[in-house]
Amino acid sequence: MKIFIHVNNNLKYKVADLDPKTKIGFLVKEFASELVSNQDYIEDVEVYIRNKKDDLDKGKSLKEVRIEEGSHLFVGRCKTVDVIINYAGQEYTVNVPSSTPARRIRKTALEHFCIAEDDGVDLLLWLDQATYLEDRNLIGSTTDYPECATKLLLASKEDVQGNPEEEVLAGHLNSPEFLSGELDKSWGLVKSEGPKWPFYVFWIQAKNGIKYHFRFDLTGYNQNAPTALLWNIETQAPLDPVEWPNWNKRAKQVFRLWGKQCLYLPIDRLALQGHNDWHQKHAYLMWKSLEDSITKYLLELYQILNY
Repeated sequence: MKIFIHVNNNLKYKVADLDPKTKIGFLVKEFASELVSNQDYIEDVEVYIRNKKDDLDKGKSLKEVRIEEGSHLFVGRCKTVDVIINYAGQEYTVNVPSSTPARRIRKTALEHFCIAEDDGVDLLLWLDQATYLEDRNLIGSTTDYPECATKLLLASKEDVQGNPEEEVLAGHLNSPEFLSGELDKSWGLVKSEGPKWPFYVFWIQAKNGIKYHFRFDLTGYNQNAPTALLWNIETQAPLDPVEWPNWNKRAKQVFRLWGKQCLYLPIDRLALQGHNDWHQKHAYLMWKSLEDSITKYLLELYQILNY
C-alpha cells in the first residue's frame, strides 16, 4: 500500500509503497537514516500518524497499528512544535503535535485572530517570502530537534511577494513625466486615500482654481487601460454631477452622464467598450498595452481642465 512520509526540515514529503506487514521501525531506518546512523539517536526518532500526538510502536506492523492506504506519517525527533504565527503585527503562539497538518494550524490561526473563513480565503502560512505551507504539510517538517519551534506569517501572496501591477505603477509614479507634473502642481496622488489596490485617487488642478479628484480603478495595470470617475474625497463617493466641470464643449463631452460610471474618453477601459470606431478616430488616445502609464491619462485630463 502507498503511504506518505514527512520528516524534519523538509517540506517535500515522500511516497512509500510498502507491504502492510512492514514494521514501523523500518520507517525510522529508511526515512531518518541520517539520524539513526548514530545509535544514540535511534530511540529518539518516533513515528506519528497525521493529527495524532502519540507515537507508534516500532515493533508493530503498519497493519497492526491500522495504517490505511494514503495515510500521512511523520518520522522525526520532535514530539510537539511551538508555532509562532504573526498576523498584521500580532503574534499568536500555540504548541501542537509535530504531525499536525498546516490546514488545521491555519484554521486555528484564523479563529484566534477572529478572521471569518470567507475573509481569510487568500491568507496562507508562510515560512519565508518564497515558501508557504500547503494544506498537507505537517508542521514537524518546518523544524528539527532540539529547536522544535517555527515562526510563520499569516498573509496573502500579495502581502508577502508584492503585487507586480503595483510595482509597475510605483515605477511610473517615480518617472520624470509624472514627477514633473507633480512638482508643477498640475496633478498628484492623494496618499491619504489609501491607496488600496486597485483603487487610487489622483487630483488634477483646473484653470478655475479647483482641484478635481479622480478615482482610478487600475485592475490589470498596465497591460490594461485604467478607468476613472470624478470623486468626492469627503463623502467617499462619486462627485455630484452638479459639481462637474462644464465650461467648454470638450469638458461637457467628457464629464457627462451616459450610462457607464466612467469618463467618456477613448483612453478609459470601460468607455472604450462598444466604441470600435474610436481605434481609428482617436488613435493617439488608445492605450498601448505594457507601454503607457497613468501619466498619459492624467495629462489628457489636465488638458481638458485647462484649455
